[in-house]
Amino acid sequence: MKKTKFIAGLCLIGQSILFFILFLVYWNKSRSLSRSLAVFSAVGGIAGAYLVFDELRNQKISREMEEDFEDYDFIDDLEDLFDGDIDCTFGEE
Repeated sequence: MKKTKFIAGLCLIGQSILFFILFLVYWNKSRSLSRSLAVFSAVGGIAGAYLVFDELRNQKISREMEEDFEDYDFIDDLEDLFDGDIDCTFGEE
């Protein structure tokens, strides 16, 4: 599911390019159809670009969080937690 947003964004950008080409083909022939294709091209391009850039930004943030997580030292925290000896006598005196 992680790459779905990126792939959907790329599909929308590709669709907007094809709609723009169709807009250029129908520009002189049918005004209403060409305007509709231009609107769909613009909306699809904007939505696709948003999805792609949002996914790239999320991947960058998650990479930075993973780097911060790798730098964290758990062993020191465990040594601080179990500082003394552990009593395992189970009630024996």
